[in-house]
Amino acid sequence: MYSPKRRFRLFRNPAFLPPSFVNPTLTIGSAVTTVARSPFAGGGNSYNFTGATNSTNSYISTPGSDDWAFGTGDFTVEWFSYQTNLNNPQFQRVYTVGDYNFSPPPPSISTGVSIEAGAFVYWANGVATTRSSASTANVWIHWAVVRISGVTRLYRNGTQLGANITDTADITDATRTFVVGNTNTFASNAALVGDLTNLRLVKGLGVYTGTFTVPTSSLSATASANPLGGSSTVAIGEGFTKLLLVP
Repeated sequence: MYSPKRRFRLFRNPAFLPPSFVNPTLTIGSAVTTVARSPFAGGGNSYNFTGATNSTNSYISTPGSDDWAFGTGDFTVEWFSYQTNLNNPQFQRVYTVGDYNFSPPPPSISTGVSIEAGAFVYWANGVATTRSSASTANVWIHWAVVRISGVTRLYRNGTQLGANITDTADITDATRTFVVGNTNTFASNAALVGDLTNLRLVKGLGVYTGTFTVPTSSLSATASANPLGGSSTVAIGEGFTKLLLVP
């Protein structure tokens, strides 16, 4: 008996597809609002932080996680910010895990960044490294902190700030909260004032390896190498991005 050939259609099985990126649980303080302001010509939104006027509610936080316990490995944290006051409050935190103790024991910020007046301060296991003349009020600036093979480089608008930082800090704090726009204790003198958008945290990968072209549109969890046709930007594959704040 004649038996016709069967035709099979191939379907993509979702079980074999790479996972889509999902942010960890976020808590957004009541003093943080989403506003229609953006560093990109095509428009977009940012988070507005009111700072010291309502510091206890001016933050974005997510619970402690191994995602920002970098160990001694590579990582990248980048963002765009538009600060409207550089001097008040004095110690504006962009992001932190931990708090600064003004008396012994020594400072306990495991990882974080402050922009204090004209200084950019990078924290790793309580040790602060400062670069001067870093910021400008009322201007959108792209910042990046990149560690590759025990060397950390700080970038402002794609250009390195100062010399390389020898950085073998073993960042293992997976317990304390990751806070954007303030310190863990929501201190009035550490509250960010202005707008922030496109904060991306990448674990296990140094995204920028030298002077690079600043992104001109919203960041994504995955990206090709040198997406703007420039240089010194490596590809971001699935699973490396752990936090992406794009309102």
